[in-house]
Amino acid sequence: MIHIAAVDDELPALKRVEKLLETIGDVQVGGLFDSARDFLEQALTKPDPIDLVLLDMEMPGIHGLELARRLRAFRPEIQIVFLTAYEEYARDAFDVEALDYLLKPITKEDLEKTLSRYARRIGRGAAEPAVSEPGLSIRSFGPFAVATAQGEPVRFRNSKGRELLAYLHHHRGRPVSKAQILEDIWYGGDIERTQVTLHSTVYQLRKDLEASGLTDVIEQTKTAGGSYSVRWTVAYDDVDAYREEWDAYKRKSSLSPVMRAIQLYGDGYLAGSGYGWAAPRQAELELGYAELLEAMVDASVRQQRYEFALGPMQKWSQLMPLSGRLHAKMVALLLLMDRDADARDYHELALALVDRPDEAALLDYGRIAADPASWF
Repeated sequence: MIHIAAVDDELPALKRVEKLLETIGDVQVGGLFDSARDFLEQALTKPDPIDLVLLDMEMPGIHGLELARRLRAFRPEIQIVFLTAYEEYARDAFDVEALDYLLKPITKEDLEKTLSRYARRIGRGAAEPAVSEPGLSIRSFGPFAVATAQGEPVRFRNSKGRELLAYLHHHRGRPVSKAQILEDIWYGGDIERTQVTLHSTVYQLRKDLEASGLTDVIEQTKTAGGSYSVRWTVAYDDVDAYREEWDAYKRKSSLSPVMRAIQLYGDGYLAGSGYGWAAPRQAELELGYAELLEAMVDASVRQQRYEFALGPMQKWSQLMPLSGRLHAKMVALLLLMDRDADARDYHELALALVDRPDEAALLDYGRIAADPASWF
């Protein structure tokens, strides 16, 4: 049972939250508060169980962010979810380690996704609405990593064992022939030698997994030359979570899932691994990531939240360093922020990077400076 409190100075909003929560199982409403001070007093002085609080950002007396900071100091076990009509608070919400950030009016689907995220964070597996037995956590953004249900990382004796497990997970449970594995992971090696290496790698990988209590994860078939696949119950997969946020963005055109997806993406799919076989999916996910960054930048500029646009604009231009258009947008953004000297310095650096004449032609400083807002 998840005990939830809600704090909002608008009574209709509180009633809406209460009605939505009543339609979701495994949830108990632990209190509705139209005063931030009243909630803070109860949270600090009474032992009533509160697992999660739905917290409005804009309230008289104590701003939601300040309330969250005080709550973090004295009741760090309470997870915080911000509710607001203003997208520009998203970055501040993540600064105080909020579990989630929902834009009003919230829906049942929003709350169910938030409760699933809550269950994963506290290690109770994927919740909806009854919480199932926890499973593994898989992270493929950045270095490939696996954690047990208890949060313990699986340790690999050698890099090829990690790569092989990442490769099999990349194929999502589909059997992959030995010949294909050798082609993708041990390309160019002596056939007999690489076959022996594959068998020893599988053996050691199984030992590594068993050391973490994971048995029978690697399945082998011996027909048609043999194949391997991975079979496990996964409670959390960061690529799946990213795709969920991407789909939510496409349905709603909201910045909340955009922020979460950008955070999940981090440095990219299997970033820094050097796995050549991962390149097609890396390119696919990178294209989607670029679209998310563009959405964040354009929405922030429309709201004249230029500081908020700067971070994603930097990531976007770094992603496509030879794009004159993106460098021109960065110059335009710096000008909108009244950072003329920085804009000129950046312009000079961009000219040195962009060598194609058609791209360099976009970096006409006078044209950009004449109407920087038109670039967004």
